[in-house]
Amino acid sequence: MKSLFALILLLSLAPVARAAINPVAPPTELAFGIISTESATGLRLGFEPFLEKLSARLGLKVRGFYASDYAGVIEAMRFGKVHLAWMGNAAAIQAIDRAGAEVFAQSTGPDGSTGFNAVIIVPATSPYTDVDALVAAAPQLNFGNGDPLSTTGNLIPNYYLWAPRGIDPRRAFKRVRNANHEVNALAVAAGQIDFATNNTESLTRLRQRHPAAAAKLRVIWTSPEIPRDPLVYRADLPRELKTKLQAAFLAFGRIGPEAEADRLLLAAIADGWGPFLTADNRQLLTLRRFELERDAMILDAETRLDPAEKAQRVAAARERQQQLLDYEKLGLFWNGVKAPR
Repeated sequence: MKSLFALILLLSLAPVARAAINPVAPPTELAFGIISTESATGLRLGFEPFLEKLSARLGLKVRGFYASDYAGVIEAMRFGKVHLAWMGNAAAIQAIDRAGAEVFAQSTGPDGSTGFNAVIIVPATSPYTDVDALVAAAPQLNFGNGDPLSTTGNLIPNYYLWAPRGIDPRRAFKRVRNANHEVNALAVAAGQIDFATNNTESLTRLRQRHPAAAAKLRVIWTSPEIPRDPLVYRADLPRELKTKLQAAFLAFGRIGPEAEADRLLLAAIADGWGPFLTADNRQLLTLRRFELERDAMILDAETRLDPAEKAQRVAAARERQQQLLDYEKLGLFWNGVKAPR
């Protein structure tokens, strides 16, 4: 029971506690962290006009922070160099646990969609038609994996494809390289690697910016739908500033005489955005469960550990899974919904 309450504090109350104990002075400008899903040049084209408008509406300068990898944004937030950020779900979990962040909004698509899918792509001329064929030929294949903290580039493929098969991609495939979605897609199209992880949002953008390369790709696996990316800010920002930030994001593209122009601007960001939805840390519960189940599956398939140590680590992993399940059930109970048995 004590461990369950510890988990509850971690998932929901800890950011509030940190903010109360370690309040920060209102910043004179804000740094907005932007994850590296494509080249910094491409990201700047979409984000800079948005940040300029956001600055005007907040009455506070908001500058972009473009890191070369996801961890760079998380570490910058941890050390107070970034105040808010756009992150994937898996990266947001790390930002909450390691950098004192909390979710305040969720991105949507230009069509209002709230989900997207991870995919595996191969060259259009590839002989491989499914994941089992890739696994069978693993020692001969070069794999373009995503950033280690990418949801669709790493966590989801691991959860659905590699962990259930007892596969460690780093050992199974001839060569594994980590890169952002755009770089991996272009490498597959050019025949530099045999297959790669990606997602439906990034492929949509690729068709717009690199139609010739996109035409040379084929999708051989698509995941179930996952939630679109969250927006996070530091939990220790002043309460008034957090309220103002969330209000500005939720109003963008919805309210005011420039709403239609704002929506066009959002559609040009990254893989294409629509107006934001309110959200909190609960958005990440499903992805937390995926992480824990993936880790348990990897341990189950591990053959190099001492049996006693393996049993101990598997038991600890299963206990963490049960804690999260108990937390989700408790949330249902609090909200007047009968929890599953």
